[in-house]
Amino acid sequence: MKTIVITGASSGIGKATAIYFAQKGWNVAATMRKPEKETELNQLDNVKLFALDVTDSASIDKAYEEIKNEYKTIDVLFNNAGYCLFGPLELSTEKQIRDTMEVLLIGLMLVTKKFTSLIRENGGGTIINTSSVGGVLTLPMTPTYHAAKYAVEGLTEALSYELAPFNIDVKTIEPGGIKTDFWNRSFVMVDGVEGSPYEKEAGKALGGFLAPRDPENDNRALPEDVAAVVYEAATDGKHHWRYTVASQDFINFRNSMSDDDWYAMQVKNYKGE
Repeated sequence: MKTIVITGASSGIGKATAIYFAQKGWNVAATMRKPEKETELNQLDNVKLFALDVTDSASIDKAYEEIKNEYKTIDVLFNNAGYCLFGPLELSTEKQIRDTMEVLLIGLMLVTKKFTSLIRENGGGTIINTSSVGGVLTLPMTPTYHAAKYAVEGLTEALSYELAPFNIDVKTIEPGGIKTDFWNRSFVMVDGVEGSPYEKEAGKALGGFLAPRDPENDNRALPEDVAAVVYEAATDGKHHWRYTVASQDFINFRNSMSDDDWYAMQVKNYKGE
């Protein structure tokens, strides 16, 4: 029976992927910061919960030892823990900036660094990183998120070369709009927008970003759709870097424009013109 390790498995894409792989007959090491609060995944026979906080090296080390003792080797590592800081860089605190990078990039790198040996000792496998449409194109008001996701894209490519001799593929999943509770659990807004030089544009952008969606017209993909693509990436045997989910049309639209034209359009939208 094959084994996958998933970070950020307590909700959304991570939980859906854990369930999907379990239904496909895989062992699932579902990691999260507070497994004691999980009430669904722990009911599945071939899913085991492990405490892992990607921002805590000691937590990563402990989870690694527990997972190694349980499974000996693993086939797939799915780096999925999420965080998004919304707002102007100038108004972001140092902690918010560091938290973004700790979760989305540094934590991902440390988990990968730690768990690669279990895939290598398995004779090969796959590392899958959750990127985003925001790792391919940029929009206003999420500069730190884009910075981290672009870095994940670069890391994926560069790491794939050095792991190729060990039969390990490194891939990214690039979701677009997905129906999850991401905005409630992993979304952080900078303080001080009101009364700042950014108030007019940032306030308008925030209002549009967080406006309630009409359930009847919400055409975002489901987390289960992402889980299916993660499974494809884990099992297709292809040396393929990028797998899109509900984002390819947007990426194609971006690629149809020059940098100058994209800039002009985004600035116009941001200003509400």
